[in-house]
Amino acid sequence: MTGKILPRGNVDLIRPYFRASALLLSLGFLSLTICDLGQMVIPRIVGRVFDLLADRGTGIGAIMGPLALMLALAAGVALLRYVWRHLIYGFSRRLEKELRLRLEEKFLSLSLSWHQANVSGDIMALSTNDIESVRIAVGFGLVSLVDALVLGLSAVGFMLAIDPYLSLWAFLPMPLISVLTARFGRAIYRRMLDTQDVFGQMTEIVREQLGGLKVIRAMALESLSQAEVRRISQVYLRKNVHLALVMGGFFPLMTLLTNLALALALYVGGRTTIVGGISPGDFVAFITYLALLSWPMLAMGMTFGLIQSGLASLDRLARVLKAEEPRRHPASAAFPDPEGAFEIRMEKVSFAYPSRDGLVLRDLDLVLPAGEISAIAGPTGSGKSTLAALLPALYEPCGGRIIIDGRPSTEWPLDRLRALFGYVPQEGHVFTGTMRQNLAFGAPGASDGAILAAAQAAALPMDPAVFPLGLDTQVGERGLTLSGGQRQRLALARALLVDPPFLILDDTLSAVDAAVEEEILARLAPIRAGRGTLIISHRVTSLSKASLVHVLEEGTISASGAFGLLASTEGYLSRIVELTRLGADGFRLSRGSFGPRP
Repeated sequence: MTGKILPRGNVDLIRPYFRASALLLSLGFLSLTICDLGQMVIPRIVGRVFDLLADRGTGIGAIMGPLALMLALAAGVALLRYVWRHLIYGFSRRLEKELRLRLEEKFLSLSLSWHQANVSGDIMALSTNDIESVRIAVGFGLVSLVDALVLGLSAVGFMLAIDPYLSLWAFLPMPLISVLTARFGRAIYRRMLDTQDVFGQMTEIVREQLGGLKVIRAMALESLSQAEVRRISQVYLRKNVHLALVMGGFFPLMTLLTNLALALALYVGGRTTIVGGISPGDFVAFITYLALLSWPMLAMGMTFGLIQSGLASLDRLARVLKAEEPRRHPASAAFPDPEGAFEIRMEKVSFAYPSRDGLVLRDLDLVLPAGEISAIAGPTGSGKSTLAALLPALYEPCGGRIIIDGRPSTEWPLDRLRALFGYVPQEGHVFTGTMRQNLAFGAPGASDGAILAAAQAAALPMDPAVFPLGLDTQVGERGLTLSGGQRQRLALARALLVDPPFLILDDTLSAVDAAVEEEILARLAPIRAGRGTLIISHRVTSLSKASLVHVLEEGTISASGAFGLLASTEGYLSRIVELTRLGADGFRLSRGSFGPRP
C-alpha cells in the first residue's frame, strides 16, 4: 500500500467508459449544476419576502410575484433532478454491467495456474461486492461530489455578496475541514482495502464449508467448521469496526466544525443586524446559505468515504484485469481446419506449476497417431493430467512445443484449437440445472433425440426410477443428486454430443464399475472410428482398447508400444496387469489373455 489517495493507473480502467458516455454525462452533470443553482436562488427570494413582510406597508400582492417565482424554480428543479438521476445513475448501472462482463471475460482467459493460486471466494467478492462499490462511487459518490462543490461554491458566493466580513468569520473553520478530509481519506482507503480482502477470504471459507457439507457431517466436524467461520467472521467484524471508527470519527468532527461556523455567524451576524449593518432579510438569507453550506461539508466527508471505498475496490479489480495472461494465440481469421484425422506431436515438452518446485514434465516426446485410440498409463503424480491439459492449451508448456496437424499449437487461434478437443476430466463437473441443460451444455441446439443417443452411448439411460422427469430432472447444485459414476457418464455424454475431432478421457470412468466400463468402451469404438482419442487410466479395461499405450513415469515417457507387448514386458504396465490378474477391478487375466472375469 502506497498511501496515495488516488491510484491513477487503476482509474484508467474505467476512463474509457466515461469517454464513451461523455455527452450523456455532460448533460447529466449540467442538469445537476443548474438544479443546484436553482436551489441557491430560493434563499435570496425568501430573504426578499422576509424584508417585504417586515415593512408594514406591504400588501399581499407584493409577495405573490416572488412566491410564483419560487414555485417555478421548484418545478424546474424537480424536472432537472429527474434528468440527472436518469443520466448519471443510469451510467453507473451500465458501468457495473460492463465491468462484470469484462471481469467474467478475464476470468475465462486467465490460465488454470492463475485460478489455482486465487481462491473462488475472492473471485466471488470481486464479482459482487467490489463492482457494487465501484458503481456506488461512480454514481452516488460523483453526484455527491459535484453537488457539494456546486452548492458549496454557490453558497460561498452568495454569502460573500451579502457580507464579506460576516463570511470571513463563518469561514474560519474551513482549513481544518480540508486537513481532516485529506487525513481521514487516506485512512478510509487503507482500511476499506483490508476489509474487502477479508470479505473475499470469508466468502471462500463459507463456500468451502458448504461444498464439503457431507464430509463435515460424516466426520462430525461441525464444531470445527463453526469455529473456522466464527474466526474469519470475527476478523471481518474487527476490520469493519476499525473502518467504522475512522468514518465515525470523521462525521462528528465535520458536524462540530459546521456548527462552530454557524455559531460564529449567529453571534457576529446578529450583532451586525442589530446595529443595522445588514437587513433582517439578508441575515436570514445568509444563515440559510450557511445551513446549505453545512451539507456540502458533510457530504464531502461521506463522498470521500464512498470514493475511497470505490478506489479500494477498483484496486482489487485491477489486480485481476491487469493480471498477465498466458501467451496469446493469433486471431481466428483465415485459418483452415484439419482435413480429417490429425496427428499430435509433443517435442521436448516441459512444464512446471508456478506454485510447486521442480518440473512435472521433462523434455517429453510423444506422438499420438491420427485417427487412433492412444492411452497413457502411469503412477499417481507422474504428470498424466497435466499432459492432457496441455493439449487444449489449458496450460502453456514452459519448454518445447506441441504440434497439431503439422502446426505448432501457438500458431493456432485459441478458440479454434480448443474446438478440436473434447476434454472429460475425472471429476465430471455438473452444473446446477436439468439433465438436458447439462448434457447439451456444449451443443445448446441439440435435439432431445441426439441428447438421449449421447446419454445411451455413455451408458446413462434416462431410467424413470432415477430420473423421474427424464431430461427435465433437476440434478441439484453441482450434481449432488447424482452418484460419482453418473456424474462421470454425464460428462462423457456431454462430450460425445459435441462430437469433437479429438477426445481426451482423463480417468473419466474411474467411478464406474468394470462391467459398465467395458460396455461404454465397446460403444465408443464405432462412434470414434477414424478420429483421435486419448485415454488416461489406471485400468486394464481401458488401456487394452488402445492401439498404442505410453507409460509416463516421473514426467517422461518410459515405454511405448502395443498393450499386449507392454503387458508382457517387465515394467509399470505389467505390474498393473498382475494386480488386475489377482482380482483388482473385477478382472481375472490369464497370461496372454485379457478380458473380464467369467
